[in-house]
Amino acid sequence: MIRISFSVLLIMLLQHAARAQTGSIRGKVLDSAYQTVIEGADVFLFPGESSKARFQTRTGGKGFYFRQIPEGSYRLVIAAVGFVNDTTILYVKKNDTLQLDLALHPQENILNDVVVSTTPKPVTVRGDTLSFLADAFNVRPNSQLEDLLRKIPGADVDNNGNITFQGQRIDKITINGKDLFIGDIKNANSLPAEMIAAIEVYSTQSERAKFSRVKENSETRTLNIKTKKGMEEAWVGNTYISKGQKNSYAGGGQITRLGADLMVNSNLKVNNINNRFIGVENKMPGPQTGIQSTAVLDLNLTKKWGNKLTTAISFKGNNQKTEALQTTSRRTFFTDSSLLENRRSQSLTTVKNYPINMLLTYNADSMNQWQLSSSITHTRNSGNNQDTANIHTLYNTGSSYTGSNTQTSNAYQQNSFSINNQLEWRHRFIKPGRTIQVSASQFAQTGSAPGSLFSILNSFAPTGNLLQQTVTNQRYTQTSKGNGYGSSVMYTEPLFNRHNLSLIYSFATQQQQNDKRSNDYDSLTGEYDKPNPLTTNRFNNRNTTHRLESGFGGTGEKFNYQLGLGWQYSTLDNFNFEPVQHIKQHFTNLFPRANVNVNLSKGKSLSFNYNGNSTSPAIDQLQPVPDLSNPLFIKTGNPDLKQSFAHNFSVNLNSYNLKTFNGLMLSAYGDVIHNQIVSSTTLLAGGVQQQQFVNVNGTWHMSTYISYSFAIGRKKGQKNSASISSRLRFSNDAGLINGMPNKTNSISLAPSWKFNYDLTKKLSAELMGGSDFSAYRYSVNAQQNTKSQSHIGIINLNYELPLGINIYGSFSCSHQNTYGLLPSQTNYILNAAIFKRLFTNQRWQVRLSGFDLLNTNRSYSQSASQNYIYTRQTNQLQRMVLVSLLYDFKNFPNQKK
Repeated sequence: MIRISFSVLLIMLLQHAARAQTGSIRGKVLDSAYQTVIEGADVFLFPGESSKARFQTRTGGKGFYFRQIPEGSYRLVIAAVGFVNDTTILYVKKNDTLQLDLALHPQENILNDVVVSTTPKPVTVRGDTLSFLADAFNVRPNSQLEDLLRKIPGADVDNNGNITFQGQRIDKITINGKDLFIGDIKNANSLPAEMIAAIEVYSTQSERAKFSRVKENSETRTLNIKTKKGMEEAWVGNTYISKGQKNSYAGGGQITRLGADLMVNSNLKVNNINNRFIGVENKMPGPQTGIQSTAVLDLNLTKKWGNKLTTAISFKGNNQKTEALQTTSRRTFFTDSSLLENRRSQSLTTVKNYPINMLLTYNADSMNQWQLSSSITHTRNSGNNQDTANIHTLYNTGSSYTGSNTQTSNAYQQNSFSINNQLEWRHRFIKPGRTIQVSASQFAQTGSAPGSLFSILNSFAPTGNLLQQTVTNQRYTQTSKGNGYGSSVMYTEPLFNRHNLSLIYSFATQQQQNDKRSNDYDSLTGEYDKPNPLTTNRFNNRNTTHRLESGFGGTGEKFNYQLGLGWQYSTLDNFNFEPVQHIKQHFTNLFPRANVNVNLSKGKSLSFNYNGNSTSPAIDQLQPVPDLSNPLFIKTGNPDLKQSFAHNFSVNLNSYNLKTFNGLMLSAYGDVIHNQIVSSTTLLAGGVQQQQFVNVNGTWHMSTYISYSFAIGRKKGQKNSASISSRLRFSNDAGLINGMPNKTNSISLAPSWKFNYDLTKKLSAELMGGSDFSAYRYSVNAQQNTKSQSHIGIINLNYELPLGINIYGSFSCSHQNTYGLLPSQTNYILNAAIFKRLFTNQRWQVRLSGFDLLNTNRSYSQSASQNYIYTRQTNQLQRMVLVSLLYDFKNFPNQKK
């Protein structure tokens, strides 16, 4: 025992003596333009002139730290994507700690970081990344993120808070490069605009792509919020309570905490006014689907535990009830006739879902990273629907008759639970660029959906005589189970002259089981105990894939690219128990991909993307059991379905002038789909339509988007700006009608515009508008070709009166003008608010809001598709006045006074 203790003491003394002869380095890496911390930068420490790094790490929110460094001369090299590499010569003394703040400058000459100006300007272009300086756009005090986004060229925010950029969906929002909103990203919309330095938009990349730095093809975008200097640490939020006439109410609030080690966002909404007011008025009025009561609690939390472990958790509790009265009209085209269905329905639906997401990242050291992502979702839905409908058969000759009418009552309950897990290990070798990543995933799902159906279907002859009456009175139980697992391995190897090679193998298998049991009402027993073989079915589906991919890429001074080819072998195994049918299919596909970025000149970049992907049919498209919930429109699955394969491409051009703030964004997107899964419609007696899913070829789509932004007024765009955009779409959709091929050709032109201007210091205006011109041609019946026009204009005004009183007004006008079979509609909406901030700190606010003051708002929509046109009108809230009391707070501990 004495010998062991002496040995331990000797080792401790030797370690202490070794540390006494060494030094350490602690530092941060900053963006020179915005003075914000750069995370994910690679830091290398080379002894003297050696080419082999003695130490290597990657920066986090607190920077980097090297310890136990022998005394001597070193080269500190820092590399980060989008910035110029930096080399610092330094000398480390024993018993000394160097404190460093190192600023990296945006690159100017290579593609990955093309900057419009050497100093912060309204817009910078870095490869496929666009960065917009927030102070260049005119936003009023106390504005939010979504107010700023509506002024940025190419960005759109709809009335539900969904964000798109250049027509592509924003599916991820980060703050200073950190994940916070791993659940519902729309919670970021309420962040104060005053704390935002810049908005960055770029193609969404997975964590695997970020680690290996091998760029992926992506059809979505990420939005990164850069905070102003001194506002990286923040406490911001608000709370409100509102009361309107009768029983209308609203209440809630949100709080956000930003920091290097802890970020929190929580949002509460409780109202029965269709989310018209959530601390501010909804600035994008649009069609509503009934009257909604909402109770939602969102929580997002990201926590760093030291330098190695980071956890991110999100939870959402959503309870929504919707009462809807709906009138619809659908006209379906056939070769010699068309069917006109007029329907009136009343429904009450309740949606309750509780998703939990977790992301755990563990950086074991500078070479190894572990990441676990998990999600658990529990959903409980219920609904009750009653409707009446009739079908009119309209012949091309001009004659018509009523083919059928129906009364239907549906009730259902749905209860489901799902869990998903994915574990990844990432390793970086000593040789820069050489990495390996291994992942394993698992999911499980279960659900049950009991329900009842009662319907009476009357079928008539052209003479008006009743041919048949069909009564359906049944109860059913539908259960589903699913599970699956997968794995993948990715290896990257650096090659000659800034080129790389990547190899990926992935395997996945999943099984779904759907079991539906239906029993008809037996009048003799008075019970639902009579099995219905037509709507009773048990169906199993298993889908297994093996995929092998290789990629080759390189980076030059004016371009970078990634080229790849994938091979996939898939098995689709379907087993139907009643009647017994076993169908097993095998598919072999090649998946080419290409990503090319070219720097045309300063401020101009061009990118091209191409990839191929397959889509397996869903289980409800495969299961051969009829859905009788709508007796006039019966759907059934097809177990013979094949996978569909799509070729996708996109081209993006971004160009900005550093002196005038004029900018041009041009995009083109397209796809060609083989074995597209579509519906085949067959007309039955009495005008009843039977629909089954089939595979067809000949489907393609193409769209272009162009946006031109420019400065207006005397300030040369520093505050007042405008943009004019247009989207052009072409499509060719294939289908089958009564066994005959039907092609629907459509073309759509949608110009739009946005103007933001300060008329005076106290009066600002925001004008938005757009049009949509569409035309549809049907090969099955050219007489039913349809054209439509829709137009919308919105003006928002803010005026500051004496005594700190503010007035806000919003007026919108929408008009739908059609030719052919769709009716015309015009809709006006006037909203207004007057508010005043109270007390010395101006944190309290009393607000009077008015919605639909003209009482003219109507929820009306219309659309056209492969072989039908459709119109819908739904009840919604009308004129309303709301009185609110609000309190907001902002605290930036690091901000200099």
